[in-house]
Amino acid sequence: MTTFYLVRHGETQWNQEHRLQGWLDSPLTENGRAAAEKLHKQLQQIPFTAAYCSSSGRARETMDILMANRKLPIAYEDDLREIYLGKWQGQTIDDILAIHKLDYELYTNYPSQFVASHTESFGAVTERAMFTLKKIAAQHQNETILIVSHAVTIKCIINAILQRSISELWAAPYIHGTSVTVIERQGQQWLVKDIGNLQHLQ
Repeated sequence: MTTFYLVRHGETQWNQEHRLQGWLDSPLTENGRAAAEKLHKQLQQIPFTAAYCSSSGRARETMDILMANRKLPIAYEDDLREIYLGKWQGQTIDDILAIHKLDYELYTNYPSQFVASHTESFGAVTERAMFTLKKIAAQHQNETILIVSHAVTIKCIINAILQRSISELWAAPYIHGTSVTVIERQGQQWLVKDIGNLQHLQ
């Protein structure tokens, strides 16, 4: 059995500004760094044997905090990045709603009806993320792995493992910054053990 701890990066400056990031980036806020420090303390007793991280700066910054005092090498994976959001990247939600109101409402409320004309599709994110997880599981059988990724990417992984349709992509709970989702790979079977846990912040 391989156990994965999937962590969303900490809060960033653009998260605070309600600005979409996608493949663009902004640094962690003071809150984001503090939350990652708290998670670092909570995860200290977990014997991770490998660490994999989205190649985005905000994920790397979070991973560096989580990996403090550990000698593990970190592998950076483009396929663990957030969904590519095309023209919306760097824009505030208000800016997007002023120009692309219908598209954005489909994206946030009716994901199965969303047509990815200038963005990546949810299906494409799912495919690349699950391919990467399977590859990691094959290399690390019976080990415990730390992964730092992003909200939509983690949601797509959960949805795929639970065999839900895209229409259920945004089902609760929300994937907050530094939340922990635990999944297991047993033989050919995937199991979701915990979703969006924020115990370290309580």
